[in-house]
Amino acid sequence: MRDINSGKELVNKIKSFIKNYDFEIIATEVKSELTRFAESYIHQNVAETNLNLITKVINEDRIGAVQMNSIDDSTISKNVEKAIEVTKITPKLDYHYQLLKPQSYKIKSKYSKDTANFTPLNRAQLVNQLIKEVNEKGYEAAGAFTTEESTLLVANSEGVFAFDRGTKVDFNCVITRDNSTAHTSFIDSDINNFNINKITDKLLETALKNAEQIEIDPGVYTVILSPEAVSEILNYTGYTAFNGKMIMENKSFVSHNRGKKIFPETINISDDPFDELTMPLPFDLVGYPRKKIDLIKEGVIKDGVHDHLTALKYNKECTGNTLSPEHASFGALPFNLVMKEGSNSVEEVISSTKKGVYISRFHYVNILNPISVQLTGMTRNGTFLIEDGKLGKAIKNMRFNTSVVDMLKAVDMISKERQTKSGFIGPTVAPYLRTNNFTFSSKTSF
Repeated sequence: MRDINSGKELVNKIKSFIKNYDFEIIATEVKSELTRFAESYIHQNVAETNLNLITKVINEDRIGAVQMNSIDDSTISKNVEKAIEVTKITPKLDYHYQLLKPQSYKIKSKYSKDTANFTPLNRAQLVNQLIKEVNEKGYEAAGAFTTEESTLLVANSEGVFAFDRGTKVDFNCVITRDNSTAHTSFIDSDINNFNINKITDKLLETALKNAEQIEIDPGVYTVILSPEAVSEILNYTGYTAFNGKMIMENKSFVSHNRGKKIFPETINISDDPFDELTMPLPFDLVGYPRKKIDLIKEGVIKDGVHDHLTALKYNKECTGNTLSPEHASFGALPFNLVMKEGSNSVEEVISSTKKGVYISRFHYVNILNPISVQLTGMTRNGTFLIEDGKLGKAIKNMRFNTSVVDMLKAVDMISKERQTKSGFIGPTVAPYLRTNNFTFSSKTSF
């Protein structure tokens, strides 16, 4: 299923086995290659190609779904029969299920031939370059470097046919020396945007500062969050607050605050596949076209995102955020979370901070209260004291316990610079930001 013609052949094949029922299909083929390294040497190179076909049969508001990783006639025939049998015994939906009609799509995933053709030797050369440079400073490196080419097909018996190809580069690395550490991550569609020299320099810059850590007392602090840290916060906020199912079930702060201005005007968060820094999907997993959805605009709560099932059940508009059947119980999640840039340089954000804490990254984040998006977790790989506008001494990691709602209310500076980081579905685009309300609940010993 590497091209559109083979995708059409697959749809026609499935049609021949499902003649008296409505159906939906999701087919993916992913070629993924991974180079993994630890203790400053490459210890694994693997490659795999996975084909996955999900077929849903709809029979009078009863749905049977099957999943297979082979598309020969015998496998499809047997699984379709199973799906039909499931529809005869599964409970009927409490709403009428409607199939999507044919759609048109305005965007495509980003595809790079150079990424698709990147070799294990290419990856090894870049990893070895990084290892050599950090070893010279006494650090060991560990991480993973993945290049990927993927194909996605969504179709149904009403004539929806959505086909797309994309590529991905995913890199992460931690360097360590005694208690001095630093972390970096990179995600993009084009390997030509991957700059190993820039990544290595940033790792060493952070790690060399992150030594001889001091302790600070728990309490409420002014903090500056890196794009990596902001991305983590946004991902959990998208999962809890902007999930249409959670909103309709009154489990989100959005439920009773739509239309209210509760954040500063500088806070703008959206699900935006058109942002230049993201990696979009052109459609969701029933074939709805993706579009920009404002979640918070100029401090005003707008709405969340809705999947096909929630939209049908609650008479809402689907926003193009439907997940695959095995994840449908989660509701809808933003695919391309984006926080709008601010007007300040990163240097200005730091230099204007009389006293605060700079956080490079979060670790082991969990949800305490989904309604207030109260999160707990720890800082990791570079937390620094800011005094008189300068990045100062490294701090031992701290456990935090803070409400994202309260944190965003107290944001007073956002950087012009934004970075693309991994998200729960697609990437998250995030700036640096400063907030005057961030609670550290306890210390750690490291």
